[in-house]
Amino acid sequence: MDDEDIVREVLFKLDNWILSDVDNEDNLIDSEYNDLEYNKKVSSEEILDFYKSATDYALSYTQLPNFDNVPVSDTALIFWTAGLLWRKYDIRPNDQIDESYSVGYGDSLIIQAKEMLKPYKKYNFNIF
Repeated sequence: MDDEDIVREVLFKLDNWILSDVDNEDNLIDSEYNDLEYNKKVSSEEILDFYKSATDYALSYTQLPNFDNVPVSDTALIFWTAGLLWRKYDIRPNDQIDESYSVGYGDSLIIQAKEMLKPYKKYNFNIF
């Protein structure tokens, strides 16, 4: 997948989020939408950065060196990226207190990504 496809696919998973691209280092290009017509605004650079993080998480989870032989890896990485982005902007007051909150949308996206990758996960058993 190229960068443009990654950004588009991640935005499909995020409810009514829009893209705001950076035209220089300080200014964000405002779209024709007003604040009531979208939920969040993210840049393509942020999405691609989270995609890289999701790839690192997924490789660590599966214990694989790469995803060359994993046909569902693109879909799983899109889900994982969207979940990480959702969790970044989802403010839950209980996050730091305890684990008694219900599973949010971002969490469920990450869980779905892990379920897709579970058949390809390697296990290491060490005996001392």
